[in-house]
Amino acid sequence: MKTDQLMTISLMGGEILIYHNTAMGNLSELFRLGNTQRMIEGKTPINQSQFLKQERTIEFISVISNETGLSRDEIVKKKGRGKNSKFYAQLHLLIFCAEALSPLFHYKVIDLFISNKILTIRDIGGDDFKDLNALIDKKIPDRVNKNNMGLYIYTAKVLKSKIFPDIDLSEYTGKNNIWNSNYATAEALRKRDDYEKKMMTLLEMNVVESWEHFKSFLDRLE
Repeated sequence: MKTDQLMTISLMGGEILIYHNTAMGNLSELFRLGNTQRMIEGKTPINQSQFLKQERTIEFISVISNETGLSRDEIVKKKGRGKNSKFYAQLHLLIFCAEALSPLFHYKVIDLFISNKILTIRDIGGDDFKDLNALIDKKIPDRVNKNNMGLYIYTAKVLKSKIFPDIDLSEYTGKNNIWNSNYATAEALRKRDDYEKKMMTLLEMNVVESWEHFKSFLDRLE
């Protein structure tokens, strides 16, 4: 998925914003959540500004730059001004900072971004939905060479209603995309990927005879 979507991800009782494509996440929020965990553990908070100036941190940023070809400004950058300003950092640096903050917090960050591959799954799900729409255009006999925008919207609504049965989806319209919210857990994203692939397979195998037939398969997803 080419568009760099800003996701809200649940992390240890809080939330962190991160762009799914560039993997640039809210470093300021990471430190707030990590320092909360430090206080629970009876430890003093770590100052983000001072930590970024430490020699070890500077060396690690240089390693990221050398390995990825990113400039320092692409690895860590400040957004906004004054009290509302936030620092964003590339995923490798986020994990590096999490390690310093707390062993448990470090584990949770690794589990979220590496073990569960939440950013990768978000990307695949977005790409698969585009591919599914393309197949709707080509493989449903009574919808070939027609405007199928309404069908894409219907399909998306059905998928979301099955994946988020207990959530009021009317709150998530337009730019307020539930797939970028904290409800889009790794489990939810995997279920989306599974459903989309099932529907794509039916279309690719020419099983679907009409739009009504396609809808009946949608309704039977579980």
